[in-house]
Amino acid sequence: PPITQIIPILRATFSLLRTFLSQASRVVVALATPLLIFVPLVSRLLAPVILVFHIVLDATVYTPYMIISSVAAALYPLYMFCGVACIFGAVLGILGRSLVT
Repeated sequence: PPITQIIPILRATFSLLRTFLSQASRVVVALATPLLIFVPLVSRLLAPVILVFHIVLDATVYTPYMIISSVAAALYPLYMFCGVACIFGAVLGILGRSLVT
């Protein structure tokens, strides 16, 4: 059958691909290792920008989210009570209408 002729081709292709990817990863690691010298320098240069970004993000996203989350957690029982009351009122109204007519 023709499928048996494809298996050796696929096996050779995947073997070649595995060898290539293994060697490519070694080359990338070898080329990237000298660049690791610049990581502390860049992180120290960007520290003020990162700090300002963190402060702005804290003031505009995290704090309002925590406030809204706390208020929502505090009002959850009231929300559930009103929701159940509305659903119960609607069911009672529909049931009352159907019994009257």
